Amino acid sequence: MNFLSLYLLKNFQNKDVNVRATATFSINDLVSYGGVILAGIIVLWIDSNWPDLLIGIAIAGIAPYGAIDILRDAHMDIHEERGTKHNEKK
Repeated sequence: MNFLSLYLLKNFQNKDVNVRATATFSINDLVSYGGVILAGIIVLWIDSNWPDLLIGIAIAGIAPYGAIDILRDAHMDIHEERGTKHNEKK
């Protein structure tokens, strides 16, 4: 379902911050689901719980990264709407 969502979101012309956030969440979900499946396969293969723990920690890091990316994106949109430039180096 996330592949379909990403495909549909790709076709939007004027993507606002909400659409971009939705795309970020969908990508994060796909990566997380893939990680869970990979962890399950490795756990079955080597008969150890360590891969599950490591991939779980990696997945836990994906959410804050996506949240920070979305907040930065929203912050830049605010500056664009106001006509101000933020963090422009001279």
